[in-house]
Amino acid sequence: MIDEYVNQLYRSADPDLPETKELKDETRQHLEETVAELVFDGYSEQAAMKIAINRFGGEEQSQALIHELQLIQKLFAKRILRAGIVVLVLSLMFGFSGFIVRSTSDISESGIRYQLGEEWEATDSAPLKTVVEEEWMVTAARIYSTSTEGGRVTLEQSYGKSVPAVFQPFMSSSLSGAPDKGWEVEFDEIDTVIIGLAFALLGLTAAHVLFAIWIIIQRHRTDRLSRTTTVLSIVIPALSILLYFVTKKRP
Repeated sequence: MIDEYVNQLYRSADPDLPETKELKDETRQHLEETVAELVFDGYSEQAAMKIAINRFGGEEQSQALIHELQLIQKLFAKRILRAGIVVLVLSLMFGFSGFIVRSTSDISESGIRYQLGEEWEATDSAPLKTVVEEEWMVTAARIYSTSTEGGRVTLEQSYGKSVPAVFQPFMSSSLSGAPDKGWEVEFDEIDTVIIGLAFALLGLTAAHVLFAIWIIIQRHRTDRLSRTTTVLSIVIPALSILLYFVTKKRP
């Protein structure tokens, strides 16, 4: 009888949730102890059950506990969704900012290569160190002399500053100049596009996980979570979120 009453009491709560199971166990234990005490005092089991239910607070109190549990779960899901949206927006901003920074501070467009090459051609010297130290994107610079006959390239001057190995994946090299005049200049530069895309990829991965968690929580709250829904939520959370809102039952 107690089990039937407890199951009826928590019929609107998800039976698979650990919180629901814990509430049902506590309620069952409390009722059993109360009934046992009343029976020991001389009440019949049926009378003891009614008194125990009244002392427990009745169905209204239990429904209030269930409602509070659902509100907490809903609030947590909403925070997960908001966090996923924020991370997604920041990821896109990082990705675009890499292109913007490179376009506004591209060493290739500044004409420094041609200035260095022309100076080397005229005086056989060039202030490579100054360029590398002053240009934050440049980590190394080299001047090559070229042979128009065989197209051979000879390193004439070079200067570079130490760069930690962890930043090596974010570096790129570009070579340009005037081979017909006998020189070319090569720069090793920090590639902000690669950095931006790397941060964007990390952010999109985090957003993917957050969206998957959100849709799984929502599906678990409203329906019995199927295997197809679980797979869809993990593989394509954005599509799963769209399907959730499209198929959501209106009150």
